[in-house]
Amino acid sequence: MSSLVYSDAYARQVRRVLPDLIRSRGLIYDLVSKDLRARYRNTVVGFMWTVLQPLAFTLILTFVFTHVFAGRAAGLSGDHPMIVHILCGLVFWQMFATSVGRATSSLLDNHDLVKKAYFPREVMPLASMGICIVNGIIGFLLFMVVRIWLEGGFGWNALWTPVIFLIQLILTTGIALLCAYLNVYYRDVGYIVEVALTFGFYATPIFYSIEQVSAAAGNSLALKLYMLNPMVGIISSFRQVLLDNRAPSLDLMLYPLAIAVIVLLLGIVMFRRNAATIADHL
Repeated sequence: MSSLVYSDAYARQVRRVLPDLIRSRGLIYDLVSKDLRARYRNTVVGFMWTVLQPLAFTLILTFVFTHVFAGRAAGLSGDHPMIVHILCGLVFWQMFATSVGRATSSLLDNHDLVKKAYFPREVMPLASMGICIVNGIIGFLLFMVVRIWLEGGFGWNALWTPVIFLIQLILTTGIALLCAYLNVYYRDVGYIVEVALTFGFYATPIFYSIEQVSAAAGNSLALKLYMLNPMVGIISSFRQVLLDNRAPSLDLMLYPLAIAVIVLLLGIVMFRRNAATIADHL
């Protein structure tokens, strides 16, 4: 007498991740589109919030560091206007932080869909990143307008921007998959991510520069620990190519690239190996 045997062997195959995501690209697009429509529904200015939010935050930080702490903040922005300096770091940091934050809770927030329908579970954290990437691109366009308005055009080294962005995207995707998977099994992860991102905001050169940290810390252990944050090199590289018209330093690029690749591979393997049982823990 024959019997049916159900196996999760296929769902655990790491090599199937990319083909599964390509096959599910329509679902990812639909989820991102729905998220965009729902986010700005019943708002007066609608999609303009993607511009107003980073602009308002930048103006607040600019006011604080040019008026409230004017003496202590002298030289924070180097040779560039404070608003340009802050916006160049803030846009990319917010894209990273919101992507990781939303991805971490994506499986829990959509537990009904995950339980009722079969699809590659990686779709949920990746789709949750979609609106953050869209907002980040719009924020980058805002930065370009402000930069051109206050300082003129960009140099040829700005062509490095897609390369640096790709490194950040790889890093973000890896962390997103890891945190989304871990948050299903250990609900403390969501709170840990919130605290880590708040700490990361101040431990990343957003309203100051890496040169100031190096000058203050010297070649100390504190500087070495500070540089373990891969977003330090990524944000500093963006400033080098977009503000200073310099090619990105290899010292700043290689470490974030290595960490991004390692974290992405780790995230894919751990997520896919446990994807078949995620619905059971929601």
